Amino acid sequence: MNAKPRTLENPVVEGLPYESLLPLVGSILTTGTSVLLRGHPGVGKSALAAELADRLGLPLVDIRLAQRDPADIGGVYFPDRERRVLDLYPPDWVKAACDAPTFIFLDELNAAVTRLHQSVAYQIVLEHRIGPFKFHPETVVLAAGNLEEDNAIVTTLSSALCNRFAHFILRVDAPGWVRWGAAAGVDPRVLAYIGFSGEEALYCNDGALAFPSPRSWELASRVLGVLPDEDAKRGVAACVGPAEAEKLFSFLRIYGRVDTGAILKKGKAMDFTRGKDADPSFIYAAVFAVAAALCRQGGEPGEVVLENVVKFLRSPGLDPEYVMLFLRHVKARTGGLGGLKGLASFRALAGELVDLRRGMYE
Repeated sequence: MNAKPRTLENPVVEGLPYESLLPLVGSILTTGTSVLLRGHPGVGKSALAAELADRLGLPLVDIRLAQRDPADIGGVYFPDRERRVLDLYPPDWVKAACDAPTFIFLDELNAAVTRLHQSVAYQIVLEHRIGPFKFHPETVVLAAGNLEEDNAIVTTLSSALCNRFAHFILRVDAPGWVRWGAAAGVDPRVLAYIGFSGEEALYCNDGALAFPSPRSWELASRVLGVLPDEDAKRGVAACVGPAEAEKLFSFLRIYGRVDTGAILKKGKAMDFTRGKDADPSFIYAAVFAVAAALCRQGGEPGEVVLENVVKFLRSPGLDPEYVMLFLRHVKARTGGLGGLKGLASFRALAGELVDLRRGMYE
């Protein structure tokens, strides 16, 4: 039986989450191998390029192929009448990539670019040069494009160009995006909703003008933080679509039930094993709401507040994965766990979590 041929529609590499691709792609780029990263619109390809450039300590040159004339990328030839030759005048970024290590990001590689665009891309990807201008040996090239099923205008890349890349697909990953969003300052209400709802809420391109994606949820987070209550739902709907906005605001009604002041300042006891509080949506809401309230304390929270945090983390029904979610969120927002580590009660809780995780693998 003949094996089905591998194509861009039938990829060799399965989709990987952002956190897995970040070190993997970074290591491959340092070998001088160019990488083609594909994924849904707004899923984080540009963010991954920017973070990789920062990790590698390289200046980022972001080239959106579909928005550039080929001459803007490959330069323009002018006649030298005395020598009767054509001299290439390259763009500024070419000189920078030749003089010092540079991170070149070719975005929208398959977004209806012309053969002229592709011919320029050949030189950049295969030979690391533009005309006679050879890039610095430590200059790296990452390209990105959308998937064929995204209702985006996509042109088929030649097999010769495809064969010059290492190919990866960036898949939608709700837990990874929530961790990223905590460090990036995304509204904790949005993070709680995505953490509870998963990938279906994070990305769903139904062909509408506004649809949920990691990028549009980040926009919705900004809108949610500044608009008054009467306009907030319309503003969020303008970013992620009315259906997803309706679901978010239904979740926010649950989020609003969490009395963070009573939990942190008065040590209010919580029991997630009974009644409405046992609903997973409320547990997610409570974890993110209390974590966000703790982060808003600023400075060093008092010992009473910190002891009440430990009391909350020991609430009946708050399973270890929720405790770890809470701690990761606080650490991402504040850069550490602050005074919690100084509490004997917290150290005991942390030891129990370590023992539990160790036991799972024995």
